[in-house]
Amino acid sequence: MPMSAAAHSLQTNTRYREIIKLSWPVAVSIFIPQLSMLANTLFLGYYHPQNSTQGTQDLLAASGIAGIYYLTLTMIGQGFSSGLLMLLSRKAGENNPSGIGQYLSQAYWISIGLSMTLMIVTALFAPSLLGFGIHESSILDAAISFIDIRFWGLPFIFVVQIHHAFFLSTGQSRNIMAVAVVQAICNIIFDYLFIFGKAGLPELGLNGTAYASVLAEILACGVSIFFLRKALFHHGVAIQLSAQRDWKNIQYIFLKSLPLMIQFLLSIGAWLVFFILVEHIGKAESAVSQILRSVFGIVGVATWALGSTCNSMVSNLIGQGNQQKVIQLVYKILRLSFIFSFILGLPLILFPEYFLNLMTTDAEIARTGIVSLRIVVMATWMLSLSTIYFNAVVGTGNTRFNMYIEIAAIALYLGYTFLVVEIFKLSLPWAWGSEFVYWFSLFLMSATYLHSKKWMPRPHS
Repeated sequence: MPMSAAAHSLQTNTRYREIIKLSWPVAVSIFIPQLSMLANTLFLGYYHPQNSTQGTQDLLAASGIAGIYYLTLTMIGQGFSSGLLMLLSRKAGENNPSGIGQYLSQAYWISIGLSMTLMIVTALFAPSLLGFGIHESSILDAAISFIDIRFWGLPFIFVVQIHHAFFLSTGQSRNIMAVAVVQAICNIIFDYLFIFGKAGLPELGLNGTAYASVLAEILACGVSIFFLRKALFHHGVAIQLSAQRDWKNIQYIFLKSLPLMIQFLLSIGAWLVFFILVEHIGKAESAVSQILRSVFGIVGVATWALGSTCNSMVSNLIGQGNQQKVIQLVYKILRLSFIFSFILGLPLILFPEYFLNLMTTDAEIARTGIVSLRIVVMATWMLSLSTIYFNAVVGTGNTRFNMYIEIAAIALYLGYTFLVVEIFKLSLPWAWGSEFVYWFSLFLMSATYLHSKKWMPRPHS
């Protein structure tokens, strides 16, 4: 393969056009599942179970806690795929299609081992873990029942995450969007059918959302494999996969990604602790927090996409030897991230009642969430900056430092939440103020490290 052909299709640049070209399909792929999650919350908000001890507030609260638990598992896979994205992008910047194929091939073996391990851990320990923190028995029973179904989707979503890393690192992010569209459409349709028992199907309520999500993840996995087969031959660059295990590369990929897996686990795990603590405030507060959780997906949709793009483009530039362009690139992505987050969040700041009344018919839930919604939206504006800096640090390859600053930010976050909820017994808006503590501390540490330029290779003497 001529080097010029590889360079044409694998190397990136720092123009706004290139940033938007890579990130907008990722943004759509993130936004569409958020619509699915909103539809899920909306269906449960309107669902009134008959002949059951579990009411709408119970189901929304259980959905929030169980959903965060499952999100914790998938974010371990996301941490792995973020590390893989950095490695694949570095090979792309070096014009090394063979290296991309080697890393991608070994990633499947790691994915299989991770997903199986997490499924076993969930089956053995999830009931005890949730039982330790959840006070309401009706919420606990619903959450455990949901998780017992939901975790069967793990192997499929992990494969999808690996393919997303490959598509983004090779400049084929539109495939990510196509997979997300299929997954979200299937999820919303199955949600409606299984929750309310339509088209001759049984009425399953909250468990229906679990079945719907697993089926959607299986279909998404199949679609991503279909696109992968074509994506391996992109602009004349052939990337070869191998079924043979390479323990040296498996170890290297795993160890490079391990700090990010730990970081993602701690990050979302801390959110799980937050939701369990909020459940101690009251049912209405726990239920509305499930709705507020969806706001991060709405307002932060551009930021999450630009963050992944930042990771990939920073690593690609370093692979090219263009480290001096990294800060310039990060500034451009920061501007885009904040502008999009501000525009998306402003309507929710101005008209919180309309959003909350749309999401539920329970007046108490809607009334409880007005002040907290405004706080959450403003926190996402801080998120729009810190996420970009954090992913830029990931792109430099120093994943261990990412883990360290995540641990520090989480310690501050949980310390604040515990004091507010358990010690001072303050209201829900004070609890959601913890998001400012987390995102500002993450911003401060990530930005300081990136501007120190300690990540740049030392010049040879």
